Amino acid sequence: MLRLPAVLTISPTEPTSATGLAADALTLACMGVYPLCVASEVCLRDTAQVEARIPLECDIVVDQARVVLEDVPVSAMKFTVPGSVAMVSAMAELVADYAETPLVLELPPLMAEEDEADDDHLTAALELLVPYATALVLDPSAGRRLIAAGVADEEPDDLTLEEMSSLLCGIGCESVLFLGAGGHGPKAVHLLYGEQGILQSIDLEHIGRRTLGFGCSVASGLAAGLAQGRSLDEATREAIQFAHKCEASALHMGMGALVPDRMFWARPEGEVE
Repeated sequence: MLRLPAVLTISPTEPTSATGLAADALTLACMGVYPLCVASEVCLRDTAQVEARIPLECDIVVDQARVVLEDVPVSAMKFTVPGSVAMVSAMAELVADYAETPLVLELPPLMAEEDEADDDHLTAALELLVPYATALVLDPSAGRRLIAAGVADEEPDDLTLEEMSSLLCGIGCESVLFLGAGGHGPKAVHLLYGEQGILQSIDLEHIGRRTLGFGCSVASGLAAGLAQGRSLDEATREAIQFAHKCEASALHMGMGALVPDRMFWARPEGEVE
């Protein structure tokens, strides 16, 4: 009887399916693994903007995850950094019980753009979740905000990506994947760092239009690769290539940004206009 590798994802749920739980589930399935989906919060948004984020009760989130973890062998986990200290703490307690399972931790651009009164959730994530991460997936601006929240004696604007990755790996994170590290040049540059420095650089042509959910596709695709036993380098390369193809065939579903077409591979060429 067939049994696929399974990945547990804990992420917000949102109705566009460009990011969050639905996006994780679709990416994981497309990459050949079975998604086990736990909602951490409800995000009210459309393709143009985020209206509100409503966290669920921590006990409900953890109970959802523990029930399925006790039933299904999980080969990897993918968490989106939550927006509250309480939820960070609850997720950290959960992952501590499964410390041998690879964990991909996503810090979305949304977290770096929100005008919040404080970044206590990022301080908590840096202390409690990041040390368990096999890979931390984020863009440079989110990385600077994360370090600013939790490393008081550093000026993150003055740090290079290598210095930021060194700080993050120094607290226990195995690797850091900076998306869009090359700025706004003709190529999108994605850099994977480990404790000893840069592990991989992947350069691909910029798509040239705003599309939601790129980091989500990369993070869940990376978790899928790790669940299938691929090396970190191989899983990273496959995840980024998949995400770029999703972005290249993005769909104009609403009045805001485009959304990635994660089912591009299943459509006849030229079917979508």
